[in-house]
Amino acid sequence: MKRSVKALAAFAILAIIAVSCNYPLSNGQSEEDAVATSVAMTVEAVNAAAQQPTVIVQPTNTLPALPTATVPAATIAPAVPTNTTQPCNQVQFVSESPVDDTTYAPGATFTKRWTFKNIGTCTWNTNYKLVFVSGDAMSGTASTKLTESVEPGESVDLTVNLKAPSTSGTYKGVWNLQGDNGVNFAHFWVQIKVASEPFAVTGVNLSAVDGDNSDTCPHTFNYQAVITTNGAGTVTYYFTNGGTSTGTKSVTFDSAGSKTVTGSWDLTTSGNYEVKLYVDNPNHQWFGSLTLTCTS
Repeated sequence: MKRSVKALAAFAILAIIAVSCNYPLSNGQSEEDAVATSVAMTVEAVNAAAQQPTVIVQPTNTLPALPTATVPAATIAPAVPTNTTQPCNQVQFVSESPVDDTTYAPGATFTKRWTFKNIGTCTWNTNYKLVFVSGDAMSGTASTKLTESVEPGESVDLTVNLKAPSTSGTYKGVWNLQGDNGVNFAHFWVQIKVASEPFAVTGVNLSAVDGDNSDTCPHTFNYQAVITTNGAGTVTYYFTNGGTSTGTKSVTFDSAGSKTVTGSWDLTTSGNYEVKLYVDNPNHQWFGSLTLTCTS
């Protein structure tokens, strides 16, 4: 900055001298006075310039960018399995027979069967019971003990002998499985329908097995009868071979439907022979006939 002021002052003096030499004097001043005046003015200007504060432009301090803080991902602890205590007595239903809402004739007897699996930790011993709780008992016993022990993981059939009420309608009986501590831990039931009409055989189809109703003697003829009923109940019947009874037999229906019964007849003499079926209960009625032919 000092060098700049000195240079300016020297330039000013030279300018004054040049002016003084080139321009005529005015206002009656002598040449020496004019020069002195110019020098004084120049010095004053130089001093004023020298007194001006020097503005120093400071470089801008640029702060370095701060690193971005990275938040670590939260660590999720694995779920801790809950220890669940397995009950001592716990049961799983497997199957039942007959199924609910099966239709029976008034007074028909039947056996209800439930199959259960022991999925608890305790063994079901012979002091465990099948007990009637509520509803229609249908002539069933109040309680029945298990006949064998059932280990965890094993299955068992529980049965109860019942009888359909004499009046038509829908009936339901509730039963429980009871532990040897007297506490019930399984809840199940039997539900049936009683037909409004009495149990009866509604049809019989009598035929030779495989259509074998004619052959050369001697020959054993096998025959069958398809018996159809309108509900559940027991049918007693017998065949007659040439008028001779084969003996009374029975077949039980859990519901309305058909079942097949069979018989046979050994023939040694040629001729035509008749087989018939008699339903003793409930119909007291003959049903059809079948002719067997034996040839020599």
